[in-house]
Amino acid sequence: MVGSVIGPVVQTGSIHNLVLTHDHLPVPRQLPMAVPDLVGRSEQVAKLDALFATAGGRDGRTMVISAVEGLPGVGKTALALCWAHQVQAAFPDGTLYTDLRGYGPGRPARPGEVLDGFLRALGTRPEQIPTTVEARAGLYRSLLAERNVLVVLDNANSAGQVRPLLPGSPGSLVLVTSRDSLTGLVSGQHAHRLTLAPLTPTEAAELISLAIGRHRAVAEAPAVAELAGLCGLLPVALRIAGSRIAGRPHLRVADVVDEMRVDRLGVLRTPTDEASDVSAVFGWSYRRLTAEQAAMFRGLGLHPGPGISLHAAAAIGGVSTGQARRLLDDLAAVNLVEQRARDRYELHDLLREYARDRARHDDPPGARDEAIGRVLSWYARMAAMADRLLYPAYVRWRAHPGNTSVELIPLADRGAATAWLTMERQNLMAVVRHASAHERDVLVLSLVHAVETFFYHHAYWDELFEMLSLGIAAAGRTGDPASHAWFLTRSGWARLQRSGWQDALGDLLGALALAREVGDPYLEAYARNDLGMVSLRRNRFADALDYLLPAVSLSRGTDTGRQEAFVHCNVSSALMGLGRHRQALSHAEHSLRLRRQADDREGEVFTLNQLARVRSCLGDHLGAISACEDALAISADYAYLPDIAATLDTLGTAQRSLGDVRSARAHWSEALRIYDSFCDYRATDLRDRLADLPTEDE
Repeated sequence: MVGSVIGPVVQTGSIHNLVLTHDHLPVPRQLPMAVPDLVGRSEQVAKLDALFATAGGRDGRTMVISAVEGLPGVGKTALALCWAHQVQAAFPDGTLYTDLRGYGPGRPARPGEVLDGFLRALGTRPEQIPTTVEARAGLYRSLLAERNVLVVLDNANSAGQVRPLLPGSPGSLVLVTSRDSLTGLVSGQHAHRLTLAPLTPTEAAELISLAIGRHRAVAEAPAVAELAGLCGLLPVALRIAGSRIAGRPHLRVADVVDEMRVDRLGVLRTPTDEASDVSAVFGWSYRRLTAEQAAMFRGLGLHPGPGISLHAAAAIGGVSTGQARRLLDDLAAVNLVEQRARDRYELHDLLREYARDRARHDDPPGARDEAIGRVLSWYARMAAMADRLLYPAYVRWRAHPGNTSVELIPLADRGAATAWLTMERQNLMAVVRHASAHERDVLVLSLVHAVETFFYHHAYWDELFEMLSLGIAAAGRTGDPASHAWFLTRSGWARLQRSGWQDALGDLLGALALAREVGDPYLEAYARNDLGMVSLRRNRFADALDYLLPAVSLSRGTDTGRQEAFVHCNVSSALMGLGRHRQALSHAEHSLRLRRQADDREGEVFTLNQLARVRSCLGDHLGAISACEDALAISADYAYLPDIAATLDTLGTAQRSLGDVRSARAHWSEALRIYDSFCDYRATDLRDRLADLPTEDE
């Protein structure tokens, strides 16, 4: 980065035999050289052009543009210099430039010293320069009053540093760059803020291509794309990585990618040039933080997920939400954290890695472990609260033992619980992975118990199976066979819904063996119930009863009646398959009574569908339609969507039996849409039945 201009730009002396005096100084043109390869900033340049069109006194006031603000290394100075070079010819009385050193090595430039340099460049003799900042600023404004000058104030650290350097009358244009948001200039001096974001992946690849040569970039296009992502799409990082490759003809892009996967900040370090060292560039901002701000920044780096809420930040920082909000606002003001929405924050990838690196260097291991433990505990307790709101009839195996002093977000209702779990889904996976990797097994078990039902209900299959696998491993390490059996049962049940019985059988047989070992009747009933479902899937109805009938007595009294209702419903299906329809009807009706006794609205849909199926088998298609309509009247907030689809399927079947092809087609089509969205095994059969439906004219 070019240093600030402090003395006269052109000293009295002889240049090409031309003798200059302070009375005959040339028009100042102080801009440093612009980068030759500015990429991907056409939109921002157009915005600056639009602001420039209203400047220069046309609107009767000075135009101050706090246009280029953004996170470290995003290319603020590069854009400012490139644009300033393009327009400076429109300012016949000169271009003034200084690096205010707001973020960089050394102390920030003082307004008085900058004014001294500007006054000399504008022709003021040294002995005529006042001694106080106020007097220098007054003389500076006087000199610019009748001139058209472009003033570029690069790398400011505060509005207070900039204000004395602003002209006081129309005609001049001031361009300020800063990592700070300079809110004071926006509100007080009507500055126009333009926030600079990282490049797009395409733009980042183009910048690498310019550095290493298009032929090399095309030859390793996938590696170039990955390198751009590892650089966080930040121009400073892209230029460093590109230069590293360009200077070594035999080094492949893939080689640098491999290095960066292990140590991104290490690869992007240039010990001989701080301005080309990502860690140093970030460090200039970090060193200007207060101790409290720096501690919060380091804590954010420890957070395992991609984004962080206000309350999670408070947990990891061990502070109140009020303190956390103030600190996060401070960090956002200097672009070390980005506020994505109210109470939602995010660190750029490289900044997160830098924050984590600072935590490793600045915080003792015990303090880091406590911070991570607090935020993991917070997620576990929040998830457990949301789970209880959404699925009140379910049995809970484990109450979370974590820190009760961490402030939770109040969840008013089921909608709020769903919204929170949906928003935090990626973070929940990240904290489970982190807890598992560091063998925080009590927290792993608590987290998996709390969120697996939600993941199941929303068909996040890949994450669900990974989470259950991590739960099973944690249960094994802690000697918790009950949790192990439960997770195996849930895994088998999910596989049964998504794919085939073959994938589910191993998990369910393992769960049954563990349940017997533990001697837990509820767990054994649950495993038997699901194994009965496997037999039903295979049309082995007698085998299903062998699993299910013992489960009836095992499940009785183990909870509010929900599990017993589930078993009776499946017994009804097995009996229906054996042609014992009256007995099947009795079990379905008993299941419905138990569902309502337990206030199990979700399970009521499942049982009403079975009741409708039995009634259809008995020739009571109108009774079947009535049962389906009762099921569909239950709020979708309580229902598992594939159960809704199954009910729509049964409803369509009853309507088809009564000759109402149009209604059957409509309900089957809606059922198929749901099945497809859940990758449900029943989609294939229903699609075939839809294709076989006659047209309405047939």
